[in-house]
Amino acid sequence: QYTSNSLGAFFLLHFRYRAYILHMSHITLITTCIAACLCQASAHPDAMMLSTAESVDTVDESSLLQKQPEKNPAAKPHVIRLRRESVPIYRRGKIASYKTSYSGLITLGNPAQEFRVVFDTGSGNLIIPAVECRSESCLLHKRYDMRASSTAKAINSNGSAIVDGDLSEQVTIGFGTGQVTSEFVKDTVCLQEAVEEQRQPQQQQQQQQQQQVRMLQEVNSVSTSQTAGEEHLPAEKRKPPCVAMHILAAVEMSTQPFKSFLFDGILGLGLNTLAINSKFSTIPSLTKGGQLIGQFFGVFLTEGDDNEESEIAFGGADMRRVREPLSWTPVLKPEMGYWLVEIVAVRIDGRTLDICKDGGCKGVVDTGTSHLGVPAPADAEFAESLVQPAGEYLDCRLIPSPEVQIEIPGKNITLTSQTYMRRLPLREGVSVGSARGVVLPNASTNTTGPAPTDAVVPKNAAPAPVPNAGQNNATETRRFCRPRLMKVSLPEPLGPKLFILGEPVMHQYYTAFDMERKRVGFGLINNRFSRQDTGSRANRHGALPRGVETLLVQKQFKVSKSAPKESQHSDGPLDSVAFVQVSVRITLRPRR
Repeated sequence: QYTSNSLGAFFLLHFRYRAYILHMSHITLITTCIAACLCQASAHPDAMMLSTAESVDTVDESSLLQKQPEKNPAAKPHVIRLRRESVPIYRRGKIASYKTSYSGLITLGNPAQEFRVVFDTGSGNLIIPAVECRSESCLLHKRYDMRASSTAKAINSNGSAIVDGDLSEQVTIGFGTGQVTSEFVKDTVCLQEAVEEQRQPQQQQQQQQQQQVRMLQEVNSVSTSQTAGEEHLPAEKRKPPCVAMHILAAVEMSTQPFKSFLFDGILGLGLNTLAINSKFSTIPSLTKGGQLIGQFFGVFLTEGDDNEESEIAFGGADMRRVREPLSWTPVLKPEMGYWLVEIVAVRIDGRTLDICKDGGCKGVVDTGTSHLGVPAPADAEFAESLVQPAGEYLDCRLIPSPEVQIEIPGKNITLTSQTYMRRLPLREGVSVGSARGVVLPNASTNTTGPAPTDAVVPKNAAPAPVPNAGQNNATETRRFCRPRLMKVSLPEPLGPKLFILGEPVMHQYYTAFDMERKRVGFGLINNRFSRQDTGSRANRHGALPRGVETLLVQKQFKVSKSAPKESQHSDGPLDSVAFVQVSVRITLRPRR
């Protein structure tokens, strides 16, 4: 019995020891996997390219994830490089300001016809000039030839085919600046091929991607057939997302602002209801076709200093571009189709403005608007508070000026002169802004109305100079740093207290748009300017860009009785651009 008990104890200890060894082996294996994942993340910068579900999980842990359709867990957002275009605005033959836009490449039809478009969250349709368009704006750009595409078909707005000889529908869309009349076409649309920053040698990149695939297969039990497809090829070998969708072929385009820009058309990224119908809406079309991970995209806009490039990421957010977790705010009245958010309060230098105190303030987040849109009459108060005497400053983004706070649910959007000031100071009497601002296309124009906001003189400005008779009527000229403001005068239901959160906001914040959950996310942008030490910018006055000469730096001028006084209202090109969609009208006409 003693022997049998001893043998029993021996075998019991032996099996417990083996179980302990097995348990420790599992711990070691798990630790090794975690370490491998960490090493992979550090070795592969694309680990910060988060898919829709991953980005939501990372930045909004308090909410439950919606069920996503089955997809490749290793898929990454499709990132498109955006080109920043700065068009000089001239006064008296000299550069006085710039108007800007951001555009990327798409193709239409088969064989592919390439076009450069503005990715615009303030409108809902894809608009491209057609070969039938004879407007001056169309003739200066690439035009879409439906007859040259084997996949194109003329349709009405409901998708029905047009029979030869029948009348066809045309749609006229009014924007904050400009108007377009178009006909309806169905064709294949492809986004530009994806780009990756700091590309590693191809062999090393492929090895890392293969390792990532193996790890994901082990963890998620995903079969090779589901993961070893073209999603894991280098960016230059991946096929771009393509889908058959409905588009607008423009047959008339207004001169301004389309004539002066190099981009060809507009790709609307508003919600479904801002498009003619869902088949005209790009993101849902690409998602339903399985070309994108989800109805989610992120926008990184920079002023291009030191050749830094802007980008848009479809199917996720590029978290390398953000310095903090994204803060989300719900879309207000999503049935209207705009990325519309509630504005709780607006403050300038800590002082709360009256306009939003009784509620009703809203803001459209619009990638296609170059300025900060402010509802009238608050635009004048904004201008008076923010305009600063330029003094010795040549770059107004560096001048000390009041801080602007736009409070939305869940976030205080804080703007500084770095993003809301025009770069160039303007001499008194020189205007590059619009007195009309953003209005409905059929609104009457009051030519004797108030001056544009860039003609406002701050309350703290020194008195206007008086000619000095003893010095040949020479006097000092005044120069001002003026904010990029645009007056907004729209009625209900979008107005009247409507702000347009354009480039000044997006130069300060990375912005993410979630169509499925109807919400917008903001996070402080991570660009080269934001990474500079603020102390290094102190006491710097900046420099004038090449080509900017005496109009801005003139120190004196002469007053002559015979010389007509220059009007503050200029008929020349303006530096403000707003592609926010404000009207849609469909008519029947013979097809062109």
